[in-house]
Amino acid sequence: MQRLLFHDESRLEYGRRFWRDPAKRERLLGHWLDERHPYSDRLRDRWLPLVDRVLRSEPGHDDSLDAALQSEGVSLRAVVKEIPPVFGSFFTAADRQR
Repeated sequence: MQRLLFHDESRLEYGRRFWRDPAKRERLLGHWLDERHPYSDRLRDRWLPLVDRVLRSEPGHDDSLDAALQSEGVSLRAVVKEIPPVFGSFFTAADRQR
């Protein structure tokens, strides 16, 4: 596998940590799929199944995951770049209540 850039490695590692906790995963999904999020349509329409698959994967098996993804026409590197950022301006506890 081609090495990920440091900020992509961080996005993958922290994404996996949050994804393991069901409450945090739901909060991320709520944020990422909110219509105010600039990447919500892109994630919903194309990338959510792949992002979910990558974030659920075990960290020690990235090479085999990348090989499997490449056989499907995408790479681990491409999917990691599609993990959306979190914008603090509307990722607050008050907004979760809406």
